[in-house]
Amino acid sequence: MSAQIRLCKERNFPQTEEGIKQFYDEWAPTYVKDLTHEGYTAPRRAAETMAKLLSNKHTEIMDMACGTGLVAHELTKLGFKNIDGVDFSTESLKLSKERGIYRRLICAHIGTNKLDIQDNSYDGLILCGALVSGHLYLDCMPQLIRIVKPGGPIIFDVDAEFKDGKFEADLDELVRKGLWVKEAYELIPDFVFNEPAHQYAYKVL
Repeated sequence: MSAQIRLCKERNFPQTEEGIKQFYDEWAPTYVKDLTHEGYTAPRRAAETMAKLLSNKHTEIMDMACGTGLVAHELTKLGFKNIDGVDFSTESLKLSKERGIYRRLICAHIGTNKLDIQDNSYDGLILCGALVSGHLYLDCMPQLIRIVKPGGPIIFDVDAEFKDGKFEADLDELVRKGLWVKEAYELIPDFVFNEPAHQYAYKVL
C-alpha cells in the first residue's frame, strides 16, 4: 500500500494548500495504478451521469480538479470530445497532457478565487473526488456555477464521512439563492476502498 493510499484511508491529509499540492505532485506517477487497484469507480460513474444528462457529445465539458485525467478518460470512452481541465498539481497536469484528450489544461487553485475562465463557458462540469476533508468545500461552487451555461449540469460527489447537516444546508442555500436546482442524486456503495459516497447532479439556472 502506498503512503498516499494509507493517508487517504485514514483521512489524514495535509492541512495547507501547499501541503495538498505536494501530496498530489508526489502521488501523480502512481495515482492511476493505486486507485484502480482500490476499485475507484467515481470517474466512470460521473462520466455516465454526464452522458445521461447531455446527449450531444460535442458539448464543452469542464473537468474540475482533473488530476491525472481519469474523468476525461471515461468521458472520451463515452464519446465526449471537447474537454478542458483545471487542477493545481503541476505533476498531475503533466500526466493529463500526455493523455492527449484535453483541449486545454489550466493550473489554478480551486476555491473562492475567480478562475481565469469566462462566464457561461461550459455546457457541463464534473468535480470528482475533491469534496473531501482537507480539500475543497462548497464555497467553491459559485465560481463553478459561474462558468457553466444556464441549464448545464454540475456533477459532484462527496465522501460519506464529509456529508453532514451543514453540507446539506449549504447545498440548499445555493438553491435558495436561485443559482441551481437538484437534478439527480445517487448513493454510490463502492466509491473507493469499498466505502460509500454520494453523487449529486445540479442544473445551473
